Amino acid sequence: IDEDIWKAARVDGIPTLKTYLFIIIPMMRPVFITSLVIIAAGIVKVYDLVVAQTSGGPGIASEVPAKYVYDYMFFAQNLGQGFAASTMMLLSVVVVIVPWAYLEFGGKKRG
Repeated sequence: IDEDIWKAARVDGIPTLKTYLFIIIPMMRPVFITSLVIIAAGIVKVYDLVVAQTSGGPGIASEVPAKYVYDYMFFAQNLGQGFAASTMMLLSVVVVIVPWAYLEFGGKKRG
């Protein structure tokens, strides 16, 4: 955040809490959303590490959604629950990525 923004807020007499709530946090929204997308992508891609290192254990302490789907579809042979879990995993990724893409690429007016 640019130092001029802080100075302008101080000159206008805006309290520190309102400066954070109405100026700083809205300016950092793209950073928060991008971080959320990267974290969501990392959660989906971490399956191989979990299986190689711990197989989801001890218990289910390091279980990730992709391993949950794999276990239900192939070990428990419960295809219905496996397909439902994979669909929910896909929808959760879409729910995160679509608003991010809109805000990042489609929400800005050009010209």
